[in-house]
Amino acid sequence: MYKTVLKVFSEVVKDAKLLDSSVNCVVLKSNFTKLPSREYALAKGKEVIVHCEIEGGCGQAFTSKPKEFSGKVKDAFNMIYGDEGDKAVFFATLNAVFHKLGRIEGTIHCIGEEPEKCGEEFASYLMLKFGKVKVAHIGFQPGHVKALIKHFGVKNVYVTDLNPENIGCIKFGVKILNGSMNSEVLRKVDVACITGSAAVNGTLPELLDLCDKYGVKPVLYGVSGKGIANILGLDVFCPYGHDYMRK
Repeated sequence: MYKTVLKVFSEVVKDAKLLDSSVNCVVLKSNFTKLPSREYALAKGKEVIVHCEIEGGCGQAFTSKPKEFSGKVKDAFNMIYGDEGDKAVFFATLNAVFHKLGRIEGTIHCIGEEPEKCGEEFASYLMLKFGKVKVAHIGFQPGHVKALIKHFGVKNVYVTDLNPENIGCIKFGVKILNGSMNSEVLRKVDVACITGSAAVNGTLPELLDLCDKYGVKPVLYGVSGKGIANILGLDVFCPYGHDYMRK
């Protein structure tokens, strides 16, 4: 999968004559989002945002292992095969380039109460598109999980996460399962809501393979996955992403 992503991205960059354009990736402090609770990984400091800018285009990617980077777009290509920090730089760069070129929009993380509103809209979106199905939410986003349980019922929602602080806890009536159980969970559901940061931590290829194996419909959510969803033709839900940093 990453080979396909890199092939498409490199071709887009060459066609747009951006190979030698300057890339600047910095690690943002979490306070710019002003999130409504400490339940969010970003608010806890367990994950941070790598923010990239390229000639007016902006892109972001979540990671628990951030790196800063300055160089040219072409220098970021092979970082897709590196560790999680390298991948964060790659996907932030991908998102910034695609944002600059108008292929994607809303590549800056939402703020304030928007993640809570996003949850309600996500539940409505899934209900309208798929009906009252069984749903896996991969990556604990509290606004999403609360709304999904409200609309689909606690028996129809499975949640997995990689943060040890969340695993085993009861949130909104559902137990948070270890991400190592994704295969078992995906056997039971119809739709998988997958955090875009799965592309960054390296779990997305396996998750998409499992969805294909079990006939599960994948939907990516969040700013990290916007560029890769564009390349792979995946559904992506992120209605409150912004096009610029708000002060």
